[in-house]
Amino acid sequence: MLSQGRLHEKASQRFDVPALKAIARSFAREAALKVAVDGLRGIAGAGGMSEPEVAAFEGALGMPAILAAQAGLLSDMDFIADALYDRVPKAARAAA
Repeated sequence: MLSQGRLHEKASQRFDVPALKAIARSFAREAALKVAVDGLRGIAGAGGMSEPEVAAFEGALGMPAILAAQAGLLSDMDFIADALYDRVPKAARAAA
């Protein structure tokens, strides 16, 4: 339903669809990064992997894509803060 621009009837109405999308993107970025880094840390920390093997493992985990997906994080966080605290977005303040 969210992809159709509306919420389920039982969903909380605190946030509108754009805010929920920003929250979801922010959480997805954080989850992907945490899983990949923690997994890499555990495997590398166990020892027994050479530097080339660690680099290959990073590639297999998709670290370049995960890091690239972090783009837009700060603007999403600003947008989420605007929604949380009922702040006027910066663009609207500049126009006023």
